[in-house]
Amino acid sequence: MSRAPPTLLIVEDDSDLRDALVEILTAEGFHAVATATGDEALTWLETHPPPALVILDMWTPRRDGWLLLDSLHLLPTLADMPVVVISAGEEKHPAIREVLQKPFDRDLLVACVRRFVHALH
Repeated sequence: MSRAPPTLLIVEDDSDLRDALVEILTAEGFHAVATATGDEALTWLETHPPPALVILDMWTPRRDGWLLLDSLHLLPTLADMPVVVISAGEEKHPAIREVLQKPFDRDLLVACVRRFVHALH
């Protein structure tokens, strides 16, 4: 039997970018789940096994990326989960493994995801 594809959680408030990320990563063989806010992401994380990777836009409404990172970093079951941030800035936080600078291209995104997911699976 083949294993289920690794799950990626995308947190992005821009619906066009969110849909594009899901489409690209699904086409690459991942199971991509997307939320628009950090609050939605935390709700999803409370009811599902931890994803292989979180792709996080830092500036989402309500619970922004900073608050979500703080929440993840404090939960023992999620503290080691890799997080890749999408941002125009040079973001720093103990939970961030890499920052994808906006704008980024498809190949850079896929290479980044594969680097982290293949290290885990």
